[in-house]
Amino acid sequence: MAEAFSAKRFRGRDDDSDVALPPEVYGVRIGAYPVLVLAIQLIDAETVLHTLRQAHNQVVIARSYMKASDVINTHVLFVATPPPPQADWIKLIDLAERDETVCRKLVWIPKITSIGESYDAFLERTFLAQPWLTTEEVDNAPLDQNDRLVENVLQAQGLTPAAAAKWVEIATSQVEDPQERVEQFVSAMELRS
Repeated sequence: MAEAFSAKRFRGRDDDSDVALPPEVYGVRIGAYPVLVLAIQLIDAETVLHTLRQAHNQVVIARSYMKASDVINTHVLFVATPPPPQADWIKLIDLAERDETVCRKLVWIPKITSIGESYDAFLERTFLAQPWLTTEEVDNAPLDQNDRLVENVLQAQGLTPAAAAKWVEIATSQVEDPQERVEQFVSAMELRS
């Protein structure tokens, strides 16, 4: 928990802020991300905009408790109450999440019958997903095999195919002495196809 993020006053001030703040907000830190968690009702645009203004005000106060490097990573996580059937909740979520005025915002609508499943689906579309943790590492992907591209660029700059191939070989070799490497490059320029 990062309780200071839910403070009602700026750091160093003795009096509470007189702007509209969310009635209930929780501050947490998830790795490098300061996150404010608060409820949102997806009833209509006016209600969502009012909650966004409150969240903006709270984030501004929370920033006074953050390091300067934290500010760029700040997120607001809205936990939505189940929207009424007539509400255009997809449009309202879009309204909230597209507003990056003070920081990024994410909206989660928990499914009461399957909280875990709905939370996992929510995580998959956020910065918390971290798919690289479950993906196998691949070292021989096509993007890693760019020798031919380098050779083509060198040839376009005037080297012969043999000289370009030699330059790639020299560049990937373990030669420690810069002068020796330069001499190898120069001698490779003499190669003809």
